[in-house]
Amino acid sequence: MASLPAITAATILAALAATSTAYAGDAASLKMKPKHGVSIQIGGKHAAGYFLAKAGACDLTVLMSAPTEDMSTAVAATRLNVAVAPARPARIDTGEGKVLEFSCGPAAGEMTLRVLDQVAAATRG
Repeated sequence: MASLPAITAATILAALAATSTAYAGDAASLKMKPKHGVSIQIGGKHAAGYFLAKAGACDLTVLMSAPTEDMSTAVAATRLNVAVAPARPARIDTGEGKVLEFSCGPAAGEMTLRVLDQVAAATRG
C-alpha cells in the first residue's frame, strides 16, 4: 500500500501536469506567473513546480520524480523549496546532465525557467 506522502506527491504532480507542459529542448525558456504551475519532462525525469510572490522574492516549490505510465501508481517525489531573489537565479541539478535555472523577475511578478546543459570544466594550474 502506498504511503500518504507518495500519494500526495503523485496527486500534486498530476494537478501541475494539467497546467502547462514543456519538454526539455522545446523552448529556450518558459515564463511562469505566481500560483500557476508548470510541468517539464527532462530525460527520464519529470519536474513540476510553482511559485508564490513573498516579500519581493519568488518562493519556489519544485517536485521531481521518475515519470509513470499510469498516474494511479504512487511515485516518490523529491520536493525542493527555495526563496529566489531577483537577479540571483537558483539552479537545480536533475542528475541527468541538465540543470533547471529559475530566475525571479522584478517584484516577484514572474519567473523564467531555462533548461541548461551541465558541462564539466577544469582549470589549468
